[in-house]
Amino acid sequence: MKLEEYVDQVVRDLPCSRKEKQDMKDELLDHLTSMQQELIEEAGHTERDAASLTIQRFGPVDILKRQLAMSMPLIDKYVRKWVLGLFGLYVAVSCYLLLLSPDRWHRRAFTLDWKARMLQYGAAEYTHIFQNTLPMRTLFDYVLHFEHYSVYTIAYNLLGNIALFVPLGLLLPLLFLSFQSIHRVFFTALFASLGVEFLQSLFALGSFDVDDLLLNVLGGLCGYGLFRAGAAFVYKQRGKAGTDKPFSTFS
Repeated sequence: MKLEEYVDQVVRDLPCSRKEKQDMKDELLDHLTSMQQELIEEAGHTERDAASLTIQRFGPVDILKRQLAMSMPLIDKYVRKWVLGLFGLYVAVSCYLLLLSPDRWHRRAFTLDWKARMLQYGAAEYTHIFQNTLPMRTLFDYVLHFEHYSVYTIAYNLLGNIALFVPLGLLLPLLFLSFQSIHRVFFTALFASLGVEFLQSLFALGSFDVDDLLLNVLGGLCGYGLFRAGAAFVYKQRGKAGTDKPFSTFS
């Protein structure tokens, strides 16, 4: 078997993009060619015998393929650039929805007008339109007094707060090894949500609600759960390297 054929068989079904496969193929072929050349020059082997010995030292295709597959990250360096761009887009869209949207600034105008009126009437205690520091208060209110709210309002405030942080829990561990920990995802989602609540309160773009924190963190943990499930599936598929089954992967 020629070295090129051997390398082709090794990298053919690896779970990565074409560019990454080509990079790996070039690197592996370069290393094999160097070893072959050493056997020719130092041991006096023919080119054919040197190629056979080189392949023999590297080991069977199935074993090498499995080792390479299991050592690779979930996404290769080329796909990672696109995922990183997607994460940046997610941050930008989240900032717009939570802090910069026209609806937020209309709400700000109403809030400032309300505070001015309450101060004018000497009722400073009513300047805070709504604040909730009691966990589960808002959630129980939606359940016990659901007839006072529209389905859209309930879905927007409950499912929306969860869904908004799902990409955070999914993309962070996918991009950064240091975030492949449920504790880091938990505290990142918590502090990110706290930051949003603080900015909304500071600029009168919203009101503080501790239940929003709970739902945001829950969304981050749901995203992390999706990451762990996807990672388990990918590594299970990679463990089948050397069989006739193709790989399935995030890339």
